[in-house]
Amino acid sequence: MTEFLPLTIGESSYAKSAVKYIEILNKLRRMGAQSAVDLPTVVFCGNQSAGKSSLLEAISGIQLPRSDGTCTRCVMEIRLIKSSSEWSCQVSLRKEFDTDGGKLIRPDETKFGKLITHPNDVEITARRAQKALLNPDNKPEDYFEWDFESLTYEEDAAKNALKFTKNVVCLEIKGPNVPNLSLIDLPGIIRHVEKVEDERFIRLIEELVENYITKEKSIIVATISCKDEIDNQAIITLAKKADKQGLRTLGVLTKPDTIEEGTHETWMKIMRGDAHRLALGYYVVRNPKPKELKEGINFKEARKNEKKFFDSEEPWRGFYPRDRLGVEYLQKKLSDLLIDAIKRTLPSIKKEIEDKLEKVREELDQIPEQLGNNPRLELFRMTKKCANSIRDEISCSNDQTDLWQEINKELRNFKYKLCSTRPIFEIGDERFDTLKEFLKPTGEFKDESGDGELQIIKEAEVASNVNKARGRLLPGFIPYSAVVSLIKKHQKKWKSPALDCLHEVNEIMTQHVNDAADKIFSRFPALVGRIKFHAMKFLEECKQNTEKYIDFINNVEGSDFPFTLDEGSMTYAKTEYLKNIQEIIEENNRSPYKTQVINGNPDTLEIMASAMSYFKIAYKRYADMVSMTIIHAFIDNFAKDVEEKFLEACEPMEGEEDFEITELVREDENISTRRDNLLEAEKHLRTMLYSLVKFGC
Repeated sequence: MTEFLPLTIGESSYAKSAVKYIEILNKLRRMGAQSAVDLPTVVFCGNQSAGKSSLLEAISGIQLPRSDGTCTRCVMEIRLIKSSSEWSCQVSLRKEFDTDGGKLIRPDETKFGKLITHPNDVEITARRAQKALLNPDNKPEDYFEWDFESLTYEEDAAKNALKFTKNVVCLEIKGPNVPNLSLIDLPGIIRHVEKVEDERFIRLIEELVENYITKEKSIIVATISCKDEIDNQAIITLAKKADKQGLRTLGVLTKPDTIEEGTHETWMKIMRGDAHRLALGYYVVRNPKPKELKEGINFKEARKNEKKFFDSEEPWRGFYPRDRLGVEYLQKKLSDLLIDAIKRTLPSIKKEIEDKLEKVREELDQIPEQLGNNPRLELFRMTKKCANSIRDEISCSNDQTDLWQEINKELRNFKYKLCSTRPIFEIGDERFDTLKEFLKPTGEFKDESGDGELQIIKEAEVASNVNKARGRLLPGFIPYSAVVSLIKKHQKKWKSPALDCLHEVNEIMTQHVNDAADKIFSRFPALVGRIKFHAMKFLEECKQNTEKYIDFINNVEGSDFPFTLDEGSMTYAKTEYLKNIQEIIEENNRSPYKTQVINGNPDTLEIMASAMSYFKIAYKRYADMVSMTIIHAFIDNFAKDVEEKFLEACEPMEGEEDFEITELVREDENISTRRDNLLEAEKHLRTMLYSLVKFGC
């Protein structure tokens, strides 16, 4: 076609007021906003050879690749912009998918070739741009002057790396007679291929069409050829699936001059809305036949012939409303629909961008910052940060109490396990529990060591031990060894609960230290293991030292000479026990219901009262001493020197002759890639948001 003089709505007052809305849409599309948010889009789709390319040519006023075998092999975006400047067209390539078919976070749009100043040059440049996309491993400039004449279509196509691509050829056309529109042209849907190996493209193209038309802001322009029955055309099924209520689908009937005689009424029912009803209705267009195209018909003549056809041919000459017939009316309708969609959805698009930007920033907050260029300085900074994190937990800084909630639970558990070794003294029918007050329930633990599990020490047993211990003693003296043997017999059981407690606290510390190491170092596969190894090694050293302290405490408590400086408590408790014992004996002997008289040997009662009063002091003292030893010798000592141990992990170990510090801070590829992707997404979204704010949205 020549003589570019298309009939457009570019000169209407409506178009002038709509320029800014089309421009913001085009701006968003140029920056690839459609990869992040759904944009209002007019999508042309239909079966191959349904006349879709001819329809787009009529609307845009340019020729597109449409010769035999050169139909669309990629997505094509046509951006039409009314401008006071002379007519021009800039072809660009927008890559939205990588070579493996993965969706890019930020599409890249680059100019392809020079600015075109004549419509007749668009078709060949668009073909060359399409070929560049079909050969992604080559440079686009390799195809700026590609010669299609030297090879047949089949020979040329065979050299392409891809048969189809999801990436986009963009045509941005400006001029005084150009309408304000933005259109997407999708590859024609195919049902059959000549080669078996090409069958996969049938589904590939269908998926591409589905991806575009299922978006809620898409206006589906279903191109339907009157040359074939409507029910046989795949686009009808796909459009109904994507737009179940038919609210955003507009049907365009092409090739009305090929309708078989006697079947016009079928198509008239569709036009009237009696069949295949759509909310946006149907339009009919009549574009040039192959013969007319070969003769070089221009756009003005094509529209003139179209009008003549609808004014003279039955049943179209009598069809109403008339504004459903012809490209000019369709063009205006599409412009109206698109402008209205842009106005209506811009606020929601802005909100969606803001929400996504907030989500991206939240995800970025969860990813560690990228390291600087000095690996040793970064290692020092990270080890210090990790050590401080552990110290903060141990010191409960900033209300961090989780660690101590677990440790305190184990210390209380130790207290109850220790006290489960205590003896119960029995005089007559009365039993004395020296630690009853100490074991008042806290609600968290129950004292499960009932009398059935505790050793009951009766008066007779103590009396027997006293008699066995007597040696060269003057009358009236109590053998000291009897008291010592009674105490030591039960102190032997104290060590096991103490070591169990240390073991459990060690498990808690191990978990928290590993968590702290993971939080700081997990992104460095070569470093995190070393950090944990040195931390666990040092933790074990602290544990072993603490075990030695506990052994020392047990040796002191289990010596042959029980000791306390708390004479006041000891004397008071012993006096109270003797008083209570005497009262029990007197009450027992007075009662007519008691069959056994308690004589109450003074030496025996003296030893029992002494042992009870000492146990009351010693059990509490041991529980506190062991707990304090675990806290200070194990936990605090670990916290004090852990930073030094972390730094040791960053130095060469034995046998590491080829040690490289840079290898330690080589970040996990997944994390660095994720951070880069999020930063790129944030930048992309900020650019989009800035454009909308600047627009006044």
